[in-house]
Amino acid sequence: MNLKLVVASMSVLGLVSCPVFAATTTTATTTTTTTETSSMPKHKHHKKHHHRAEAVEKVDYKDYKDMVPACVITQNTMVFMDMSQSLNRAMPNPCNPGWWNRVQVSGGVNVDIGKWGNRNTNYQGENYQRISLNDAYLNVSADVSEWTKAFMSVDYQTATTSANPGAFNEYGLAEYSAAYANNIAGTANNNLQLEQAYAFIGNLEASPIFLQVGKSFQDFSRYEIHPITRSMTQVMSETLATSIKLGFIASGFNGGVYVFDDPLSKLGGNAAKTTNYGVALGYDMPCDTLGWDIGAAYLYNMIGVNDTAYSVVNYTGLAKYHNRVGGAALYADVNSGPFALSARYTTAVQRFSSNDLTKNGVADLAAASPDLGTGAQVIPLKSASGAKPWAAGITGAYGFNAWDKSQHVYLGYQASREAAGLNLPKSRWLLGYGIEMWKNTNFGVEWDRDQAFSAGNGGTGNNSNLVSIRTAVKFS
Repeated sequence: MNLKLVVASMSVLGLVSCPVFAATTTTATTTTTTTETSSMPKHKHHKKHHHRAEAVEKVDYKDYKDMVPACVITQNTMVFMDMSQSLNRAMPNPCNPGWWNRVQVSGGVNVDIGKWGNRNTNYQGENYQRISLNDAYLNVSADVSEWTKAFMSVDYQTATTSANPGAFNEYGLAEYSAAYANNIAGTANNNLQLEQAYAFIGNLEASPIFLQVGKSFQDFSRYEIHPITRSMTQVMSETLATSIKLGFIASGFNGGVYVFDDPLSKLGGNAAKTTNYGVALGYDMPCDTLGWDIGAAYLYNMIGVNDTAYSVVNYTGLAKYHNRVGGAALYADVNSGPFALSARYTTAVQRFSSNDLTKNGVADLAAASPDLGTGAQVIPLKSASGAKPWAAGITGAYGFNAWDKSQHVYLGYQASREAAGLNLPKSRWLLGYGIEMWKNTNFGVEWDRDQAFSAGNGGTGNNSNLVSIRTAVKFS
């Protein structure tokens, strides 16, 4: 779960205010301290101030007497980073002169090691590889004109992926993320991909309206890209798709409407994939002393969520779905000083067809029969009903400085219901710690304790533990 904590130290020149933040060119490139370390929360100041110093839409240099020219980061730019799920990424830094200040390059490497404990519990969102590149990414952005910008992100990852078994084999085959591996159909052979590539048409200093066209993470809930363990709400929310979005950002208020094609087509329809849409509305007020945000989103068809589509294919053996099910998501964050608290909730608003996803997962299955040309199709019990899954989570964190190092600890709890068919546990406690040992170099550790659903509800009823260590570096 993505947290936005507040750092204990300010920028070198102290040119930080609420809600508009400023940093010198040096500050923007040398005082950014957050790195991708997991679902580990970072200080809100780090994520919403320093990260946004690395992802600015426009550079405004102002001289005052003998002061060093300041690079001003606008509130609108910071809110857009929220909406595009980019808060915990090393984003290109236009405050750092280079390539005529029109093209910026940044990137990072997240290596997960260890993975002690239960490595075969088969939960969606957990990475079970002993040593893996959770992701190595390269971001490129370009200021094409005053009203047009472009962004591209190339990603390579070796986290847990699975080939689709064709039938729902025992508990199905879970993986870290169907989105990152481009593995909704179960091919599990794509570690390198163009993760994002979009054009941004607009000028937030002149107009609150913008148009975003291309492949991106949709504004359905809020989460961190490539954490150590993806939260249950992230599994039910993360939607990476090529879309057209009309959005707005005005005085903290933000939202938009977006349209994209689902990864699956509907059974009985034509061969074309169905068209999906979503709407989002939120309010974001980033600040050191007291910052907060709140928002809600609706998705017309949850088949658009990458892991939901993967689970339906894994369950049915078909690269199609039977009935549309809408989804809703709520999120809220608050921070004050070194403390931060975040809450997430995602739910289906109707029941899935029992032919797509059953209420109790494998406990509702009768048998599997061959389906010519598509592998094996699972047959649910006649008494089985469709699932109406939901997931929720709350995480609190505290940031501090010790031994001249920025550090943080966090504690969270997550729960789900009717989600065994999505390969989620019934509940999860998580505890984590992160430390920035050197500039842009972070080490973190996370412990997840999962409680499975009972056998009658599609699980094993067992507890399991997974301990992970991450080394993360970034550059810009």
